[in-house]
Amino acid sequence: MVAQAVLALLDCTSLVARHPPPLLHAPRYAPLVALTGSVAPEEAEAAVERAEALAAQALTAREEADRLAEAAETAAESAADRSDSAAEDIGGSQKFSLSMLASSSAAQAASLDAGAQLASAVEAAEAADELDKQAAEALEAAEEMLALYYDQEGGASS
Repeated sequence: MVAQAVLALLDCTSLVARHPPPLLHAPRYAPLVALTGSVAPEEAEAAVERAEALAAQALTAREEADRLAEAAETAAESAADRSDSAAEDIGGSQKFSLSMLASSSAAQAASLDAGAQLASAVEAAEAADELDKQAAEALEAAEEMLALYYDQEGGASS
């Protein structure tokens, strides 16, 4: 059972390494381990599972942030095209017409939409960063718990 936890921990490490958090903080489990001085196998396994779950959530959040960023980029390109088209209409005409105003308004609306999509992408990226940080903390705590468990058991047997 502990061997499976170690393998899961190694898989979790690779997920966290792809998207390292900006800052690492003290693990949340450390005070509990420090008070008791020992770790049950179930506690170590639960810590590994928590780290694994947080890493999976962080990866999903990062993928969503990337999807939103791509959508924002597409919207910005579309808004730029509309703006260029509206500018050409206005610049190439001798008279101003309501269709030119409508074209300009559509370009402005597209720009606002692109900005809103970009804001959503930034918010999703920040949430993914926070999950990355939590996953790294949980991973560090799980590593400490596994090390303590192996120390109290007299080392791992192969």
